[in-house]
Amino acid sequence: MSEEGEARSANSQFAVSVLDQLKLFYEEKLLTDITLLVEDHEFHCHKIILATCSSYFRAMFMSGLSESKQSHVHLRNVDPITLQTIIAYAYTGNLEITPSTVELLYETACFLQVDGVVCACRDFLLRSLSVENCVRILSLADAFGCAELKRSAQRVVELNFRHVCRDEAFLQLPHTLLLELLGSDALDVEREETVRQAAALWLEHDAAHRERHLSAVLSLVRVDALAEITQRAWFRGLPQNHKSIVIQGLYKSMPKFFKPRLGMTKEEMLIFVDTDSSSDYNNHDLHHPASEFNNLHLRHSPSNNNDDDLPLHHLPSSNDDSQRSITCYSPQAEKVYKLTSPPDDLRRFGILVTPDNDVFIAGGEQPAKNGKWKAVQSFYWLDAQQNAWVAKAAMLSARTRPTLVFCHGCVYAIGGGGYDDMGGSHDVTMECYDRRRDEWSATSPVPTHSSLSQNNMAAVAANDHIYIVIHDAMFCYSPRNDVWTEIMAQRRRSCLGSASFFSGAATAAVLGDLIFYVSGGGDSTMEIYDTSRDEWRTIAAVPIADGDGAAVSDVCVRAVVLLDTLCAFVRERHGGYALVRYDSTRERWLRPQPIPHRALGRLGNRFRLAVAKLYPSCLTELPWKPPACPFPTDDEEEFNTDGETLELPDL
Repeated sequence: MSEEGEARSANSQFAVSVLDQLKLFYEEKLLTDITLLVEDHEFHCHKIILATCSSYFRAMFMSGLSESKQSHVHLRNVDPITLQTIIAYAYTGNLEITPSTVELLYETACFLQVDGVVCACRDFLLRSLSVENCVRILSLADAFGCAELKRSAQRVVELNFRHVCRDEAFLQLPHTLLLELLGSDALDVEREETVRQAAALWLEHDAAHRERHLSAVLSLVRVDALAEITQRAWFRGLPQNHKSIVIQGLYKSMPKFFKPRLGMTKEEMLIFVDTDSSSDYNNHDLHHPASEFNNLHLRHSPSNNNDDDLPLHHLPSSNDDSQRSITCYSPQAEKVYKLTSPPDDLRRFGILVTPDNDVFIAGGEQPAKNGKWKAVQSFYWLDAQQNAWVAKAAMLSARTRPTLVFCHGCVYAIGGGGYDDMGGSHDVTMECYDRRRDEWSATSPVPTHSSLSQNNMAAVAANDHIYIVIHDAMFCYSPRNDVWTEIMAQRRRSCLGSASFFSGAATAAVLGDLIFYVSGGGDSTMEIYDTSRDEWRTIAAVPIADGDGAAVSDVCVRAVVLLDTLCAFVRERHGGYALVRYDSTRERWLRPQPIPHRALGRLGNRFRLAVAKLYPSCLTELPWKPPACPFPTDDEEEFNTDGETLELPDL
């Protein structure tokens, strides 16, 4: 109520009605006062509408220049279909953006200074950044001065430099952008030769016009990081008139000679995820409260669909974050690191490392009301340089401890006791994630089998097929045909018993055409399935140290490939850990590399293990130091394997 006692009310429908009328006037060409001419198209518009949403037209019509008095204006280098989209936005506020139109729409909106369309296109491009379009978007963002989009696109280019440096878009980069990339410390390259080759390709793509940039470009190649034979061959292959220019460029690059690119600092690490409930193990003092590790940058996931409708599980609660922490161990440096904790107190999730070294986690459980836990559909990708989890599209079903596999360019989530929208329980279902579309789709379920369960199956990908192995059966999935088949190759009879005296889940690892399988029960013998020959064989049992009377059920064995070598990670009877490498030439296991218990704490029976190349400088290092002697002092230490004594050779 105003001072005069008059009531004021807002009519929200008035603005909508005015827009509708203006749109009608535009469509009927009523009271129009400006015609835009683009190629052979005419657009009859209202100056006041164009000036309202476009700084370009506002300046044109209000500057007092000749265009402000004209009834027809020619627009050059503008696509008529794109202009029609922008005009429709000016009259209605609605904007349709697709992957095929966004770049031209962004370019035109920047030219016409339509801020609403520029922001919408920028956000669309940020969401759709990928390996395929990152270089093109980088050029676009640089040309139109969008700093946020440029930073994001450049990070994707740096992360995938070895994949994009031969693309046509990369070869078309302006020299200023190329110099920014070649000078970046954040390039994810393991060899400087990749950078040198990229520089050479760019120079050769238009040699006549780019020769003047030779010194500046080559000065950013860190020659000391090249192998000596590569340096000599490269220098000998240069034209005589280029050698002096190269030498001048090398002197310019001297200050940065000894600083490695970020990708050169990566170390192959074991990643441990404990998925047991808190009652299954005692927590170790290295598992600090979550508050100490949650100060890193973290992007939270949007809420899952129908969270309130998902079934709840009564599980033991815990005040520590041991079930949610992700510990990394570098066998080479013998250091322990920690990834940032998953969002929203997530626990009992699945983990995957792809061949391109992308790390994903999926499913799991989050705390609900009254101390209960509920299964969730969440799915995250690790931004390894930022040590942050980035939310991706949620799975179709909620899954606890799903098995994740990467095959044929897609991520597959298998099992995990998922639930559909109606709350019904699945046995062992599977769904597929398309990275380009950021969406999940259902696939054919895993065939039913009397012995198949989440705990006793191992799943891997080999030769563009997914293999699920259990102690007495094996199934193969073809992504191309969405078809499962059972592998009938005969296996070693003694591995087919269902009794288990080893704890933990079955695991498998792939090296070339071979699948290495440990059942997690029966014995520590490792089976090998040759996918090219369709046959099984066995190798010597993984050596297990005596445990001074400790229960055999305390032993857990996980098969992994580390540094291109088959390895077995063992949780031993006495509670310690060991990493054992297999010598395929001599067909024997080498001396175990002990990992002290205090480095990893207490791992439960169903811990997950993955291998990834990570940046130590981007992780949180835990305060632990290895013992002075990493190996037993007794050179004659022996292990019992299948009733035979295997004397391990010295390293």
